[in-house]
Amino acid sequence: MKRLITFFFLLVQVGCATQYIVPTNRFMTPESQGGAFNSQIEFQQTSGNQLTADLSNASVKDGVTDTLISRSGFFFATSFFDSFDLYWSHTGSSVSLFGAKFQFLGGSKTSKSNGHKMAFTAAVGGNKHQIDGNPSVSFEMQATEYQLLYGYRFSELILLYSNLSYARYLFNGSISSSDPTINGLKPSYDTKSYAFYEGLEFDLWSFFLKVEVGYQQLQTSYTKDLSQFIYGYSVGMTW
Repeated sequence: MKRLITFFFLLVQVGCATQYIVPTNRFMTPESQGGAFNSQIEFQQTSGNQLTADLSNASVKDGVTDTLISRSGFFFATSFFDSFDLYWSHTGSSVSLFGAKFQFLGGSKTSKSNGHKMAFTAAVGGNKHQIDGNPSVSFEMQATEYQLLYGYRFSELILLYSNLSYARYLFNGSISSSDPTINGLKPSYDTKSYAFYEGLEFDLWSFFLKVEVGYQQLQTSYTKDLSQFIYGYSVGMTW
């Protein structure tokens, strides 16, 4: 009985360590910043999918469990020329993404032009981490994301936008433990996110507010597909 309790405790510890966050809302509009070195900073209040390895059977092939948790996010972008931005995006405890946006239809944000807008983004990110102890867990995360963006600006105050998004998150870990039942386990998961978002941006002077809803589907190795509706908001400023 004592060994069973100890084993359960170890699995809980390892499960908490072998987890990763897949973001939900993206808050990405099709408008580039415009000009050269015009910038934007944004605070986002949203959620994240906390995917935790199911090691209850001391196996890495039982998939992951998903918990939707509240998360804050941050976004920064700066323009290099009128239709091209570089950006950094981070959702709490997830992988930071570094990417580029190219707007191929319509005017930029600084042009304040009405009408149709379209853009495409691509981003990559990754990190490595080790959690010491017994058990100890080391893991590596890699992420890629692509977004096709459409919007229509009705006035200087209101932009309606849509986002078709695809992202992929690769998790590779290794567990070292004095317990032979879990020692040497190497959890490895491939999560694909397919999502569609609709949002409204309200602009006033250099400040803006976004509200966004979306539908997301996650496909993860050894795990039943997950579909969900999501929502969030963000605030920010440009200069």
